[in-house]
Amino acid sequence: MLAQERRWLSARMASRPARPWLWLAPPTGSPPDWDTPPPRGLLLQENGDGFAGTVRCGLPLPLPNECLGDVVLQHPARDHAGDLLEECVRVLIDGGRLWLFLVNPWSPYRLRRPRDLPASAGGYWEQRLRAQGLQVDVPRFIGPRWRMLERADAEDALTAPLRACRVVVAEKRGLAPVAPAPVAWRRGAAPAA
Repeated sequence: MLAQERRWLSARMASRPARPWLWLAPPTGSPPDWDTPPPRGLLLQENGDGFAGTVRCGLPLPLPNECLGDVVLQHPARDHAGDLLEECVRVLIDGGRLWLFLVNPWSPYRLRRPRDLPASAGGYWEQRLRAQGLQVDVPRFIGPRWRMLERADAEDALTAPLRACRVVVAEKRGLAPVAPAPVAWRRGAAPAA
């Protein structure tokens, strides 16, 4: 499932502008095997209380504010959700995207999933993303599904939510310009000297 997620997202990231990215992968025992590693980015894997990969670090991430165009969270642990999401939002530029991959708790695949990938409802994560000020899109579903539900047509609205992986995409949008308050004299606001 992890390899299928990487292929799916690599195709989408290739169409985005050439911006640096950060990919936080789950602790699967071995580093992800890329067919062709995407350029311009950092690949980190959860390792105890921190991360290992392109660099070895912990939270807070050793990156400047607003320096990344995309951040990928592949099956993050729920216990560090607040700090991790806060850091991801901090390093995203305006217009940057956060891609969150979760095991779909309504999919039959959850019964066969690896034990180190948590299955959690997307509502918890979507609330956290909105609390951080991100604009959350409609979730997508990818990955394996029951063979009996596979059909010739590409995506059926009824069977798509039964696929193995739920993808939540959130975008950081800059603040809208605020119109200045009209200038007016207020009586009694300040004594004339």
